[in-house]
Amino acid sequence: MNVMYNDEGLYIVEYPGHDAIEVIDKRLGRGMVIRSEAALRFRLELGRAVQSGEGSEAMDDCVDHFGGLLTQRAIYH
Repeated sequence: MNVMYNDEGLYIVEYPGHDAIEVIDKRLGRGMVIRSEAALRFRLELGRAVQSGEGSEAMDDCVDHFGGLLTQRAIYH
């Protein structure tokens, strides 16, 4: 497990052995786990967000693009 990003609104964790990424939107209390090609695309978009230098706003925009997948209630985070 590798914590990729953690702030007051988002928590993003990578599970390399499972080719998966977990995203928790703390503001909504919702999360998602994505795998395979979706996880690869998310990594690429996350990398672009980081490179943009816009900070948390760019990260929020990246996650918002995948917002329809935030369907799981975040109970323990």
